Amino acid sequence: MRIPYGFNLVNNGVLEVNKNEASNIRMIFDNYLAEASLGKVVNMLYAKQIPAPTGKAKWTRAAVDHLLSNSKYIAIVGFESYASAQYEKANRCNVDYDKAGTPRKETRYVSPAMPQI
Repeated sequence: MRIPYGFNLVNNGVLEVNKNEASNIRMIFDNYLAEASLGKVVNMLYAKQIPAPTGKAKWTRAAVDHLLSNSKYIAIVGFESYASAQYEKANRCNVDYDKAGTPRKETRYVSPAMPQI
């Protein structure tokens, strides 16, 4: 099992909140809810020299997106902030749906080099 960012594994297999990383998580949620894009959150973390969970100097947008989607962070940010972030993520989605609820385009980002089946 991989231990989520912001938590430490203590005796008996119990997860405990890491206070330093928890403040970073709150900052990520706060910035995202203040209309910052995933890219802007990544740049903010890099500017503040907060290393990614992997140990690299810069976070990826995918890592920030996954953090915002992980329900384990309800324990750190609270249900209201977590639910607000999920609502924001759904509203910022750039995929349009038709009246039947299916995506408007059948395929997205198809490379011309890929053979079509």
